[in-house]
Order: sequence, then C-alpha cells, then structure tokens
Amino acid sequence: MTEYFLSLTPETPLHTSSLKSKGDYLDTKSYLPGSVLRGTLAEWLKLQGEDSQIVPMVWKIRFGNFFPSPSERTPALPFPMTALECKLHGGFQNVPRNDERGHGIRDSLLVALAYAELEKRGAHFPVPMLLRCASAEGGSKCGGRMERVNGFYAHMPEGWFKIETPKMLQTKVALSRHRRTTQEAMLYRVVGIRPKCTFVGRIWSESEAIVQEIEEAIETVGVGALTGRGFGTARAKVVNPTWESVSERLKAFNEKLSEVWCDLVDLAYQVNSTAPNRPEGTYFSVSLLSPAVLSNSYGMPTLKLFLEINGKWLEPVFWATRPDFISGFSTAWGLPKPTRLGAAMGSVYVFWTDEPQDAVVSWLEDLEAKGVGDQTDEGLGEILVCHPFHKEVMPV
Repeated sequence: MTEYFLSLTPETPLHTSSLKSKGDYLDTKSYLPGSVLRGTLAEWLKLQGEDSQIVPMVWKIRFGNFFPSPSERTPALPFPMTALECKLHGGFQNVPRNDERGHGIRDSLLVALAYAELEKRGAHFPVPMLLRCASAEGGSKCGGRMERVNGFYAHMPEGWFKIETPKMLQTKVALSRHRRTTQEAMLYRVVGIRPKCTFVGRIWSESEAIVQEIEEAIETVGVGALTGRGFGTARAKVVNPTWESVSERLKAFNEKLSEVWCDLVDLAYQVNSTAPNRPEGTYFSVSLLSPAVLSNSYGMPTLKLFLEINGKWLEPVFWATRPDFISGFSTAWGLPKPTRLGAAMGSVYVFWTDEPQDAVVSWLEDLEAKGVGDQTDEGLGEILVCHPFHKEVMPV
C-alpha cells in the first residue's frame, strides 16, 4: 500500500470520545484517532447505500492517528516515553522569541541503551546512570530531577514547539429518548477541540481514488462525535510534508548511538573495564504513535513487542512502556467496542540484529506500513521506526 499524508482543518469544534470522568461530562482526546476517520468513511458509505462495501473498503485502507500540528509542512509527533524535561523548569530551550523558555527537553533512550548494552558486555562504570538537569543559568547548575514529557512536539526553523491543543467547553441540553424533545433538568457538558489548529496524519491505501473518497466523506459527514450538534465540520486535502525516510532515520539512529557508546566506553575505561569500542550489528527502535494491542506466541495479552525478520524472532533488548485500556464506540454499527489491554502511545522498543542496515531497510519500511499488533486497520499499532527525537541526547 502507498503512504499518503492528509491534512485536516476543522471549521467547527471537534470531539472524540475519551474515558468519562462523570456521567454528565464528556471529555475529548487531544488528537484524532485513526478509528474516527475510519468511522467517517463507514458512515459515508452507509449514506450512499453501499453498506455491503464497508468491510471490503476498510480492508484496503489503514488509518494512522492525526496529531495537532503547527503547519501542513511539519507534522507533529508524540513524545516518546524516554523524553525527559526538568521538573522545575520544563520546556524547550530553543523556542520562538515570544515563547517561554525552559531548561530543555532531551531523550534518554540512547544513553540508557548504550549503558545497558555495555554492562551486558562486561563494562563497569564508576557511577550509576543518573540524569539530572544540567542547565547553568545564573552561574549555577540547576540539578533538578528529570521527569517524563507528555504531549506532542514539532521542530520548525524558528525553534521547537510543544503543541498545546486548544480546547473549549459547551453546555448542552439532553434529549428524551422517548419524546425526542429536550429533557427537563438534564444538562451535560462537552469538551471540544477549538478549530484553531491543523491535524496531519498518515493513510495507507491501495489507490489514490480511495483517498479522494475519504476527503469527500470528511467534508460531507464530518469528523468525530456530535456531528449533528454543530461539531466535526472540517476540510481535508493531501499534503507533502517534510518527512525523513526510514533509511535516513535508521542511519542517523545508529550514528548517534555510536557517539554515545564511545563516550560511555571512555568512562568505563576509568575503572579498567573491557568493552567493545563501538556497537556491532544494527540497532533500531520502534515507537508507538498509537496504542497497540499486542500478544505473545500463546495469544495472551502482553506489553512486550516481538518481531519476525527473515524467519527469526527478535526480542527487544531495551524497552519502555506502560499499560493502556483501549475501547471506543462504532458509529457505523451503533455498538460499543470491546475494552482491551494494550501498550500506550509513546512506548519504545529497541531491537538488535546482525544484519547490515541496507538489508533491513525494506523490511522496516514494510513494518511501518503494516503496523504492529491487532486492529491496525482501526488506527491501532501505528509505529515510527527510529523516532527522530531519539537523536536529541543533549537538551534542546
């Protein structure tokens, strides 16, 4: 299947269902899950009287998540779970002039990976690995604790952006299921995304004609929930953003890992350790851009990702994840989806193979196009090979 980038510009507030904290309070996700666009296409086919075409059509498409982005040319990405910021002064250092500067955000994956791999190979370090804020404003180091970063980011020529999704709150009157009129003393509050940002995401399709039909479905039916109450009106179009290829990301990932590896080897030599000067083989990371429903060889739910390449099963040599509950509601069928245990968005898995980089590029491209786990056609299991933020070892 061919990869397409689609830009979605809302004209009215958007609402995508999230976990309910209270019965009369409907929260929303801060991004558009791929399953929402899948539901839009299914509803469009039903309106066209083509119910029998829903299943054959969705099998030809795979939807990725759509993230709030500063422009069509620069898609935003979720922070990997290994991204850290100062607990006292969080945020990017290199930001546009009017934005508030923090002590920088860095990624800890390559440092932690090299440290763990060197220890496996007999290296001994004079100190344990401990990451603290090294910002030196005012002549003294901050030394604050580093904590995980949530949300989305984008890197533009004028600086780094931490994306804040603008939200709004509306109070609405509930309707009686029997009389189809307003219900006395029954109010509920809806949180929506303000139409002040652009969403960019990926779609994999067998033909461009199907993508054009998705655009028509979005502009006719709307996106998300409550489209009959003024929500979800949007425009969509195919775009060509700046996006590194898998081969470029794989090469940069291994080059940066080699730099970090050499620095840690020099530190280990202070205590007469013996360890290889450079990493051997090929390392690559798989980051989840959406929650994934994973299972082991026995079909049991797991948070650990296993991959098969050329008949060999690969087990992650390093990984960072947390559990998430995956559910939803099918607008096409009018039924709730079953709740399943999955690995959360932002999870990172690192694998090693003795194959050279050139030999695994095509396999990694195919893996990124297919996704991992179950229900990939609904937007689950979307991945990014060698997430570009892993290169940011120093605070940015």
